Amino acid sequence: MAMGETNELRVLAEPEAELALTATARIFGLTRAKVTLIVEVALPLMLKMAEANPELRKRMAAGGALPPLPIADYYDLMATNVDVRQSAMDDYKATYGGMLDPVNRAAARRAGVTDGQARDVIAAVLPALGRMLNRPR
Repeated sequence: MAMGETNELRVLAEPEAELALTATARIFGLTRAKVTLIVEVALPLMLKMAEANPELRKRMAAGGALPPLPIADYYDLMATNVDVRQSAMDDYKATYGGMLDPVNRAAARRAGVTDGQARDVIAAVLPALGRMLNRPR
């Protein structure tokens, strides 16, 4: 993920992010507002942590890759295929372990959800956001 972005949340207004946030809300049975709040809290915290932690920065740059298909198709697969959804959750855990537990907790508190719900939302949305943050401008 691109580090040092002064306005990393700008991607949330892009159509692909809108799709990812809406699909993630539907997949996990949360409101779109809660999913958006989780991401609005988590993303800046993750990027700030990555500035001070080269290992986290490296994992964020490498992790959460979407398959080579349109974002809409990826979220359709996540919604209809439990194995695809579980794979995204497993990839997040394998990539970050407990490194992002403070982020999950902070996002969960702000959104009024459990740490696990926040973690699942972040795991589901992060590949799409990472693709958008990493593409050339």
